[in-house]
Amino acid sequence: MAENVRLDTSDFDRGVRQLTRRVGDQTPDRSRTAAQTTAQAIRARTPKRTGRLASTVSAVPVRAGWAVTYGGGLRYARPVAARTRNVAAGIAGQPDRYARSLRAMTETEVNRL
Repeated sequence: MAENVRLDTSDFDRGVRQLTRRVGDQTPDRSRTAAQTTAQAIRARTPKRTGRLASTVSAVPVRAGWAVTYGGGLRYARPVAARTRNVAAGIAGQPDRYARSLRAMTETEVNRL
């Protein structure tokens, strides 16, 4: 004997839309903060004989979020990065911190539902 069972998923659907909106609204700020933090870390580790190379390090908006620029066309940027490992050291751990930040924000929003 087959009967039709109807489930009301409207509360669930509303919660998912609300969660998606809130996380979507906050993610660009988290991305910008992560890029700025990374840029500051790289800049702090960049040798400052003239300051030109350090001045090329910045957080910039891109279509998918934010990115960090380095070098600005200076021919010695890559050799300095290879010798001092300033870029590698500045980036170290940043993706994990960004992921933890997004996870904490998402958990906070889920708990608000």
